[in-house]
Amino acid sequence: MKLTPPRWADRLLEWFCAPHLLEEVQGDLHERFQKNARVFGEESARWDYIVSVLGFIKPFALKRSKELSSSPLLYIQIMISNYFKIAFRNLLKHKGYSLINIAGLAIGLACCMTIGLFIRDELSYDRFHANGKSIYRVVEQQNQVGTFYDIAVTPGPLAPALKADYPEIQAATRIRQRGLRFLQHDSTTIEIEKTAITDNEFFKVFDFKLERGNAKTILLQPREVIITESTAEKLFGSNWRQSDKLLGEPLIMNNEDTLTLAGVVQDIPVNSHIQFDALVSAKTYEGIARSYRWGNNDYYTYLQLRPEADAMALEKKIVNYIKGKEPKSTTTLLLQPLYDIYLHSNFAFNTDSGSKTSKIIYIHIFSIVGIIILLIALFNFINLATARAMQRGREVGVRKAIGALRKQLIFQFLSESVLMSFIAVFFAVFLLIAFLPLMNNLAAKAIVIPFTNPYFHLTVLALTLLISLLAGIYPAFYLSGFQPVKVLKGVFKAGSGQTFRRSLVVSQFVFSIILIIGTIVIYKQLTYIQNKNLGFDKSQVLVVRMKNNLYQNSANMKADLLKQTSITNVALSSTNLVDVTNSTHAIKWEGQLEKDEFLMTLGNVDPDFLPTSGIKLIAGRNFNATVTTDTSSAYIINASAAKRMGWTPEQAIGKTFSLWETKGKIIGVVQDFHFHPLNTLIEPFVFRYWPKELYSRMLVKTNPGQTHEAIASIEKLYKQYEKQTAPQYEFLDQALDNQYRAEHRTGTIVLYFSILAIFVSCLGLFGLATFSAEQRTKEIGIRKVLGASVMSITTLLSKDFIRLVLIANSMAFPIAFYVMNSWLKDFSYRIDIEWWVFVMAGLLAIVIALITVSYQSIKAALMNPVKTLKSE
Repeated sequence: MKLTPPRWADRLLEWFCAPHLLEEVQGDLHERFQKNARVFGEESARWDYIVSVLGFIKPFALKRSKELSSSPLLYIQIMISNYFKIAFRNLLKHKGYSLINIAGLAIGLACCMTIGLFIRDELSYDRFHANGKSIYRVVEQQNQVGTFYDIAVTPGPLAPALKADYPEIQAATRIRQRGLRFLQHDSTTIEIEKTAITDNEFFKVFDFKLERGNAKTILLQPREVIITESTAEKLFGSNWRQSDKLLGEPLIMNNEDTLTLAGVVQDIPVNSHIQFDALVSAKTYEGIARSYRWGNNDYYTYLQLRPEADAMALEKKIVNYIKGKEPKSTTTLLLQPLYDIYLHSNFAFNTDSGSKTSKIIYIHIFSIVGIIILLIALFNFINLATARAMQRGREVGVRKAIGALRKQLIFQFLSESVLMSFIAVFFAVFLLIAFLPLMNNLAAKAIVIPFTNPYFHLTVLALTLLISLLAGIYPAFYLSGFQPVKVLKGVFKAGSGQTFRRSLVVSQFVFSIILIIGTIVIYKQLTYIQNKNLGFDKSQVLVVRMKNNLYQNSANMKADLLKQTSITNVALSSTNLVDVTNSTHAIKWEGQLEKDEFLMTLGNVDPDFLPTSGIKLIAGRNFNATVTTDTSSAYIINASAAKRMGWTPEQAIGKTFSLWETKGKIIGVVQDFHFHPLNTLIEPFVFRYWPKELYSRMLVKTNPGQTHEAIASIEKLYKQYEKQTAPQYEFLDQALDNQYRAEHRTGTIVLYFSILAIFVSCLGLFGLATFSAEQRTKEIGIRKVLGASVMSITTLLSKDFIRLVLIANSMAFPIAFYVMNSWLKDFSYRIDIEWWVFVMAGLLAIVIALITVSYQSIKAALMNPVKTLKSE
């Protein structure tokens, strides 16, 4: 009797197994069942049959519907899967080529993402305001004695007056920066760096969120103050939110004004050009402060226009508005969009110092550098792909011979590009995570990677696909265009596309050399600035800021400091010499012609200022505290002022001079000194000695090697005369260096990116040298047999690449000269771009290229010719 397998297992097999497999599979299982039944028994054979049937429940053996089996989507899916499978095998097969390409693309993408995050942060400023597109700042263009200056500040009454006169304006507010202040509540006293004066409309124009207080009524009354969350925590402790009696609490500002707490605002976003710790009601100062006059510019004025309003039309209406209030005024008004303030503000006399601003030029510089590095990485990919044409040519020939279409080959090569790009993105993200803290440190930012933002992932995906297309499109069309008959017969020329590859190598090194020259020029200019004689001695000088009671006690503290052995001199001043902005044209001088006016910068100092600062007298004498007229009617001018008034330094002594209707005599002339950054020329300057005016700075000259002792003395004496605030001081040379902080950061970032650009270029050059050596192995073997030396073979393989770098030098030099000369034009005092800068950059590029190529060249030259020729 013939045994039969379990019927239910047979039916299960018939149910799920594909028809074209069922007969073969079922027949084999039945034969196996009969054999097992004879050898091991029926029971054992039945269990084996069940297990075998269940084991065939696999994707390849399952039935498919007729629609699915004939669906084009299934074939497309299988085809794409096959493309990527082959692409992955090719990457593993050519590990060196893959590593070079992935490393280059990863670095290029990491640079792009880093710069993209930087640009995103820069462009995000003030974008959180709901009505940001309709908000404008009113700025001035002043005609100062025939010279036009852009000014960021405006008169105090301007905002409410404009709103009253022009219905297009929905809301108008003003804000005046007051700088360092301190607040006191009960026994707690804190210093706040940024205090501002504003009005109720401030919260109608801007979207700064109140934690406590009513936005409709806040700051409508005099002596009201609003503080930020951080300020509230310092004043009232970390549990301030639990108090329901916070509003109405009295706060004392600078031991003078008793204010009422009217609200608490959320901490100001970092990406806001307006920054403050406390806001005081403008009603407090209306009618009593000189800044609330049409002739004084102390307030930033902001307007929110109605949705239907035309900003350009309004600007034309208000252009001469100041003249209607001050008939003698020649000042005109302009509207600056809110979104332009952070990146497009370049105002005279430091009138925008209360705003947080940057420059659009830095976005342009970093964008160009990032694109350059990415292009270099793309050029590497294209170069290496076309250089491997001989190996891939045979593959293309075979595929075409067995029926592959050109579009299928194009998709095959593009899939390799996509796969490589996605792997590069994976490593680029790790590089971004690793080096973003360094970028933040260099750029003074707190940028984070927005992993939770879906737009970030979409942007990275779009960038990856774009890179894949750019990197793979040329190799795909180039390789898929080979004729199978020629490549399979060996007629195909390995040198085809060589001109294109050489062009890409030249382009890579043109970009790299431009970056090298740019880095050298930037650092030369910054070194020139740091070492230039500014006309005063900046070394060993500490600038101490006067606060609170120290204003009245500055003379006593000065006397005590002069007793310290670590200190050589002390001076009182209204300026720190870093960037003096106080200026006036309210001057008159002996022999002045009618309508002859000019703008003069000024400073109030004591007799020790010149010895402490090292500014040299070239004519006349210094101020003298024992001479009564020196404290009210004596002036010291600089050489530029004497020249502008038509005198030599010697002729200026004794001449009559008036400042703000205060008539006096010129007693001295000092040499010109730089009281502005070096991007402006030295202008006329006048010193006065008016001790009745309070001094805001104290300059302390220390003995060499005794700076720590001097600082300890300053801190000790400061606390004796001013107990409520902390001492605040800085070294004069550091303050001067801070003027060029942005340029320093730019130079450092460009340096790092230049190194990356050169590294990526060398990766590509290394890969090309490798393939060049592989293609010429037979030639090298023959040359060695005929007696060629290692040096001659190395030279043979290297000279072609060095020739390309020389061509790149000739193209990069004029471009670099034009770009850097344009950058230097922003400096009134600048270096000349000397010839050796180009020679140094060119030689550096040649040496780097030679080192990169010579490794492969020497390796090829040392190969045993027997091995290279035995196949022949």
